[in-house]
Amino acid sequence: MNLFPKQKETINNFLWRSLQVFSKSGVTFLIFFISAKVLEPIEFGLLGYLMTVVGMLTIFCDFGLSIAVSKFVAEYKARQSEKLNRILFSVSTIAITASALITVVVILFGNIIFKDNYRYILYFLPYLFFMPLTSIVDGLYRGLKQFRKLALVSSVIGMFSLVISFILIKQFFLVGAIFSQNILYLLLAVFLYGFQKNFSFRFDKTLLVEVVKYALVLGISGVAYFLYSGVDILILKQFGFIVEIGYYEIINKVFQLLLIPFVILGQVIAPNITEYITVGNITKIKDQLKGYAIRCVIVGLALSVLLHFGLPIVLKNMLPEYYTVSFLMIMNILLVLLPFKIWGSLLNHGFVTPSGFAKIVAITTSIGGILNVIFDYIFINLFGFVGVFWVTLVIHSMSILTVSLYYCSKIGRETGIVGVCDTSEGTVQTTKDLQ
Repeated sequence: MNLFPKQKETINNFLWRSLQVFSKSGVTFLIFFISAKVLEPIEFGLLGYLMTVVGMLTIFCDFGLSIAVSKFVAEYKARQSEKLNRILFSVSTIAITASALITVVVILFGNIIFKDNYRYILYFLPYLFFMPLTSIVDGLYRGLKQFRKLALVSSVIGMFSLVISFILIKQFFLVGAIFSQNILYLLLAVFLYGFQKNFSFRFDKTLLVEVVKYALVLGISGVAYFLYSGVDILILKQFGFIVEIGYYEIINKVFQLLLIPFVILGQVIAPNITEYITVGNITKIKDQLKGYAIRCVIVGLALSVLLHFGLPIVLKNMLPEYYTVSFLMIMNILLVLLPFKIWGSLLNHGFVTPSGFAKIVAITTSIGGILNVIFDYIFINLFGFVGVFWVTLVIHSMSILTVSLYYCSKIGRETGIVGVCDTSEGTVQTTKDLQ
């Protein structure tokens, strides 16, 4: 009886955020599923490779700005700072500049780097602008806890984009799948910016330095994360395992859908964690950390068992051409990792980043990413494509455990962080400190 009033805001925000993310990710998944049905396995694997390349380029266009925006918006709102209305324009300007620079590099050198796939990468260039902008404005909505508005806009745009995507893929196959992504993020960016009232065409250099300083740490984390996730696909492509990329992408998309509730929950509680650490309420953070960790592990183990028996049945009936021994082998290896990924998603989005300890993730994923690349090449030569996934299992699980232990250690030193929000080893003073 007393639980709901205490958690009412979190539950309501979680439900609206779920609607928003599932509408956007659901559309993306359906585009992916239509592509798997329409394209040949070799073309579908190529699509996975192209999406990975573009995802890598997008990391440098955003470079942690979208997550940093969410954190600083929550702080500015709590302090009633005049910087709140300036942050979107200032950060968006930097993101557009970064996207333009990356685009120039791709146009000038892409033919040498991507060779036969160059023209497909060119089709993806609008994505380099719209995807980061969508993420940045999404971060603003999250920081303001405007989950309802975000959900309604995203749901309507998602439904409209799905119809267009279906037509494009059926008519133009691989090229249609590429342009479907461009259209989805174009519409999302236009309407999310259009419906945001906390917006002023004022460039604030001081604000930008503050945000970028923290974003750089997150950006390094993003690059490092790519090294121990996305780089697997690049290595598989290099060794000619293109069909296996398609297998990996199917499993990865299923995992991404399952992780959504935990990412959402992390994003929903993130502003609260930022507030707790700003005012020094460390006991509250510890209690929530323990409770969420236990629930994540239990749910993760249950989902792994369910997928082990259920996913092959679904695949056999809906995508029989992908029902192979190789697919099942990859799936079973990665299912062991699923409970770790569930907890890691909630931990990073809900606790580590909003607490100002993004450097923990940056260091851990950097080391893990380097090790992943080294061992990927060793194990793929020894065991073929399956070696890549054994490396993924070990590196990911060890990285998540390391972040968990280190964060608990930092939180345990209560007096070291009370009243201070550590941003990439810098210090942001609280309102109480300024008085």
